[in-house]
Amino acid sequence: MEIPGPELEEGWRRWLVERNRRGLRAGSGMVLALYPAFGLLDLLSAPGHTLAWLWATRGAVVIATLALLRFTWMPAFDRWSTAATAGFAWLTAAGIAAMTAATGGMASPYYAGISLALTGAGLLFVWPVPIVIATHGATVATYVLANLARGAVGAPVVAASNLAFLAAMAVVAGVGQAFLFRTQREQHAQRVRLEQATAGLARANAALQELDQFKTRFFANMTHELRTPLAMVLTPLELLLQGEMGPLTDAQHGSFQLMSRSALKLLRLIDDLLDLSRVEESYLRLRVAEHDLDLFLRALVDETGPLAERKGIRLEYRSRDVAGPVAVWCDLERLERVFLNLLSNAIKFTQPGGHVAVEVIDRLAEVEVRVVDDGPGFPPDQARRIFERFYQVDMAGTRRHGGAGIGLALAREMVLLHGGTIAAESDGASGAAFTVRLRKGRGHLRPDALATPPASGGAPEHGADWAVRIAGRRDARLQEIEEAAERRVVERDQDEEARPHTAVVIEDSPAITRLVHLTLRREFKILAAADGAAGLEMVIRERPDLVVTDLMMPGLDGLELTRRLRADPRTHQIPIVMLTARGALDDRLQGLESGVDVFLAKPFAPRELLISARRLVRAGEESAELVLTQRMESLEVVAAGLAHEINNPLNYAKNALTGVDRDLRRLLALAGPAAGGEGGGAAERATPGARALELLDVARAGLERIAGTVALMSRYGRAGYRRERGALDAWEAVRTAVALVLPATGRDVRVEVDLSGDGTLECVPEEFQQVVTNLLQNAIEAAPDGGGHVRITGRRDGADLVLGVKDDGAGIPPEAMARIFTPFFTTKGPGRGTGLGLTISRRVVESLGGTLRVASRPGAGAEFVVRVPHRRPGP
Repeated sequence: MEIPGPELEEGWRRWLVERNRRGLRAGSGMVLALYPAFGLLDLLSAPGHTLAWLWATRGAVVIATLALLRFTWMPAFDRWSTAATAGFAWLTAAGIAAMTAATGGMASPYYAGISLALTGAGLLFVWPVPIVIATHGATVATYVLANLARGAVGAPVVAASNLAFLAAMAVVAGVGQAFLFRTQREQHAQRVRLEQATAGLARANAALQELDQFKTRFFANMTHELRTPLAMVLTPLELLLQGEMGPLTDAQHGSFQLMSRSALKLLRLIDDLLDLSRVEESYLRLRVAEHDLDLFLRALVDETGPLAERKGIRLEYRSRDVAGPVAVWCDLERLERVFLNLLSNAIKFTQPGGHVAVEVIDRLAEVEVRVVDDGPGFPPDQARRIFERFYQVDMAGTRRHGGAGIGLALAREMVLLHGGTIAAESDGASGAAFTVRLRKGRGHLRPDALATPPASGGAPEHGADWAVRIAGRRDARLQEIEEAAERRVVERDQDEEARPHTAVVIEDSPAITRLVHLTLRREFKILAAADGAAGLEMVIRERPDLVVTDLMMPGLDGLELTRRLRADPRTHQIPIVMLTARGALDDRLQGLESGVDVFLAKPFAPRELLISARRLVRAGEESAELVLTQRMESLEVVAAGLAHEINNPLNYAKNALTGVDRDLRRLLALAGPAAGGEGGGAAERATPGARALELLDVARAGLERIAGTVALMSRYGRAGYRRERGALDAWEAVRTAVALVLPATGRDVRVEVDLSGDGTLECVPEEFQQVVTNLLQNAIEAAPDGGGHVRITGRRDGADLVLGVKDDGAGIPPEAMARIFTPFFTTKGPGRGTGLGLTISRRVVESLGGTLRVASRPGAGAEFVVRVPHRRPGP
């Protein structure tokens, strides 16, 4: 912080006054001691007639010094400090200059005293440069003038030498004082800045401590306040789950169970925050008693072992040097939370197939408990930091494991309250080991950390209220370990294959995945992945109708996942909903750039998610219908053009063939019966004329077939297709499709047609023809080539027309049944289908008020059944 100029100058002035005050007092002391003492030297070295002058001079200087010394205690000194110190320095030198005039002039050895005066002034006083020049210049001038005034120069060479040395001493002392002044001024400025910075830091530290205390009190107050509404949540949920309010369906029970687990997790987090605030405020008290730690930990491992086995982790208990009960004075409830936290972390970070060990070592004066796992560990330089509040090893946005970062911090505080220690060690590659050391006896326990027994009728600090009773239940105590060991994210619904759509949920939080499952389960088959890499693989394999993904995930985050899905032609059209707790504008813009369709901020409204999912899936189906319209229009144009282009040369060929046939028969008639082969045997029929007639009949049949095909294309490709409804003979459409599609496939498949009753249908003829064509082509391609069989049946059932297409192929895989009508989904190989045929067909049938159903068994083929009213209702 920059110090204002006036404030700095005032501080420097006060410092300079005090510094020179101390210098003047020290110099006065030296003058009062040395001036009289050097009077003895006068007896030895000075002429006798000069003693009176010398001692009178010394006396005058001593008296003046006494006056200046007294002046240093007067308030006026603050104003005249510079003048007083400069006058004192000049006075001491001037007294010696007066003595030199009586003892040999400028050649007198007494001049050395002036050098002492200059040196003393340079060391004792801090003056600005003008005062230095004036004082030291006056000192040298006084020496010269005093001697010149009395004509006492002395030996010229010695006088000149003394004057030169004296002047040099004045210069050296003056330069030293100038540097001293500048240095002291800079040091003073730095000192003032440092003092102000220290004061600012002290104020900031006090403010931070006050804020921290306020935050702690706020946490404590808020946690107390949050427990009341939690009671209103947990109590009814407990009654519901126990069946006190009537039977529940499986879906309702699952929903209430999820709510209960989440509320219990919130309760545990609130209790942890409350205890942490109590520790900081020194309010937490231990209710200690003597317990067998070996027996307690053995039972805890037995209780949590089955939960660890869910993840495929072996939990082992070992004891060393334990010959009997391992007695420790402790608050068992607090220590249980410590060891449950260590166990849950070990199970959470250990991969399936791993190993976690709890080891108790009974030493002479303490008990050592080690929790060791073979997970990934942590960097060795973070062994201390992991016990800090809210710190986690993986603090980035793609962190792999959740948590609030208070578990180990609270565990450390609990252990310290017991007078013990907790430490962690890891090499960052082969697991981690946490060691808790607890001292035996109870003499080491601080009295202020122990709870006093409650007064009669009073409630204990953490008494048996509803929250304590719930927190003491097994499902609440072990919930954190159960979550760490749980590998099954969502239960599979028994009827999920009947759902019309499929959604892949990519979320590293099982609770969020369950919530999405509860929201979408009535309309979507839910597939779950716990990270981006697994989710990407699942989406490519399953080709779902919808992807719901988190933004922050371990490894591959939501943005990169979206970019890869959009870059893959197999998945680029799948709609994506992104869930995020980071709703900043930059995150949304990045998501939109990567291809996200909908952003939902956590906590999201389930109805908003459901509506968004419906809208995105419906938009995909509408895209399929648009493709249908565009394909139909393209096919109409192509078919009409081909029919026109083929029809003209076909007419030329037919007319020419008719002329050739007529002329050939005339020639044969003129040549006689033998030439035409009439009336003879086989030899006669093999004449050239007869063979020519047979070939003309074959050519005529081929041209008639081509003409029939052109007529079909002409009917199919009528110009001006505007999706207008009209009457269509569906049975004739079936026969036409068989005549067109079967030869086009080039497969050796027998198609059986069994149509009965009136097949008239009110529809858009071109669209229904597309439905028939799609179903027939799929059946022919599914049937075995060379002996395959397709059966087409049609009948009237009341007001409905029912059309069935059945093949004897391999059938549809069960996992593909739920997605068979999904846009762009296909069971054919690459390049053999767009995945839109059945989607378009179902949309057409549903637009007629009908249904399209499929039935299939592996190895028994598939049958598609169209049921539509022969007259579409509505205008």
